[in-house]
Amino acid sequence: MRILAVGEGNVVPPGEPFPIRYVVTANSYSSHYYYVDGVLRKTRSNSSTGSQAGEFSVTYPGGFSDGDRKTIAICLQHDGDLVCDEISIRAGQVLQLDQAVEVHTVGINNHVPAGQPFDISYDVLKPGSSSHYYYVDGSLAATQSKGSNDGGEFSITYPWGLAVGESTHVRICVDTAAEQACGEKLITGGPAPAGADAPAAFDADVMNDHFVTYGSCNPVCGYYENIYYGDSSVSWLPIVGPDSEPNGLRIDVYYPTQDGRVHSGSETNTLVIYAHSANHTKETMLGPKKGTLASYLDIEGGGAGGVTVAALDFRHPAKDIDENGYPVSKDDMSHAIQFFRYYADVFKINPDDIFITGSSLGAGAGIHAAVKEIANPDDPSPVRRVSSRVRGAFLATGQSSFSPQWFRRNFLEEEVWPYYQPDFYDDEERSIYGHAVADVDENSPILELGYEADFIDHKVTASEKSNKEVDLTHLPNYGLTILNQYKLHGIDDRIMVRESYGGSFGGDSTRFIMRNRISGD
Repeated sequence: MRILAVGEGNVVPPGEPFPIRYVVTANSYSSHYYYVDGVLRKTRSNSSTGSQAGEFSVTYPGGFSDGDRKTIAICLQHDGDLVCDEISIRAGQVLQLDQAVEVHTVGINNHVPAGQPFDISYDVLKPGSSSHYYYVDGSLAATQSKGSNDGGEFSITYPWGLAVGESTHVRICVDTAAEQACGEKLITGGPAPAGADAPAAFDADVMNDHFVTYGSCNPVCGYYENIYYGDSSVSWLPIVGPDSEPNGLRIDVYYPTQDGRVHSGSETNTLVIYAHSANHTKETMLGPKKGTLASYLDIEGGGAGGVTVAALDFRHPAKDIDENGYPVSKDDMSHAIQFFRYYADVFKINPDDIFITGSSLGAGAGIHAAVKEIANPDDPSPVRRVSSRVRGAFLATGQSSFSPQWFRRNFLEEEVWPYYQPDFYDDEERSIYGHAVADVDENSPILELGYEADFIDHKVTASEKSNKEVDLTHLPNYGLTILNQYKLHGIDDRIMVRESYGGSFGGDSTRFIMRNRISGD
C-alpha cells in the first residue's frame, strides 16, 4: 500500500473535497479500509475495488477547516494483518512560485560536439500563452508562438554549431504580468573537460587492506574504513586532522555479515549511501547514527541479498571554493555513486539499486546528486564514464538549490535581498553552486523529502529574518520546488514531500528502502 502525494505537499484548500490516490502493489482480495485520525471512516468491498494491483482513488468529501491537520490511513488485510500507509494532510495555503524557466544541462556538462547543431531542453513551470523568446549572446535570435499551454518541457535547436572552445550564452524567456521570466546556459563547443578528482584503481585486494575489526561488535564486528572514492590527495579546511575529522574523499563500508566482511558468492546487495549533516563526519555511523546503521543492515535479516551501507565524507557544495571563489566540490556525492557503480562487482552491489539517505547538508547534497546525471562517455577516467543515477533517496531538510539569486527572488521580500548570502556569487545561470530544480527529468528517482517546519505561505519579511522566525537553510518550500518539477514531468507518483516532519529518520528511511529496493527476494 502506498499513498501518493496530495495537493501541494499534502496541503489542500480549506473547505473543499479532495482526492487521495494510492497504489496497491500486488493483487489482493481484501476490502479497502480508510481511517481518519485512527478511526475507521469508510470501507470499500473487494467486489467494488477488484483484486488487481494498481492505482486507486478515494475522495475526502467535506474538506478541512483552515489550519486543521488530519492523518489519513488506508489499509488492506494480508495474512491476518493490516498492511497500511498513512499521510498527514493540512488545510491551508502555500507560497506559489512565480513563473520560471529552467534550462536543462546541454550535452555533457554544457559542452556539445563541435560544428553540429544541438538541442536545448527547458521547462516552463506554469501555464501561459506567451511566446518563447530565444536570446543568443544578448541579442534576440528567434521567437516561437506556443499558444495556450499548461507549462511543461520544451526544446529548441541551436542551428549554427560551435567551434572547439567557442562559447555562447543562451537565454530563454517567457512573458509574465510584470516582466520576463528567463533561464540561461553558457554552452561550449568541443569535449567536456575531464571529471575532477578521479580515484586510483581499486580491486578486492585494495579493499581488503582497508578492513578493520570493531571490538564491541555493536552494531558490526568489522568494516572497511577510509576507502578513497576520489583523488586521495584531496583534503579541505577548516579542519584537516585525524580520522575523526573530515579530511578526504573517503568512505566507510559496512556489510550485514557476521564478521562485517563482504559476503561470499555472487549475490548482490542494495547499497545505501549515508550523507552526514554539517559539522559531522562519516564516523557518525558508529556514533549517533548507530541505530540507523543497524536498522539498514537488518533489512531482509542481513546477509547476502540484503543491504550494504556506505558512509562518506564530502565537501560543502557551496563553501569549499578555489582561489577564484568558485566551488570545487558540488559533485562529490555524484562521484561516490560513480565509484560504486564502476566497482559494483568488487563491492557485490546492484549498481541499479543505490539509495541516498541524509539530513541537512547531506540532504542538500543528496537532492542534487539524486536528480543529476554527470556521466561523460569520453572522460579519460573509466569511473567518470559511468552513470551517477540512483534508484531513490530519503532526505530530511535538504536544499533543492544553492543559488542565492534564485532563493531571493522566490522566497524573500526584496528588502531582504541584500542581507541573504551577500558573499556568494549571484549568477543568473543559477548553476555555480548547484541548482537541482533544473536537473529533474523523466528519469529522476524515487524521492521522499521531509521538513520539520510547515511550508510558508508568503515571502519572508525583514522582521521574520532578523528575528529568526523562519529557518531559511531548511525551508520546507525547497521540497515543493522539486515536487513541482516532478509534476511537470509527469512523475509525481515518485515523490513525497512532508512538512511538519517529526518521525524517526532511521525507521522511516529503512521502510522507504525496504519498499523501493529491487535486490534480494
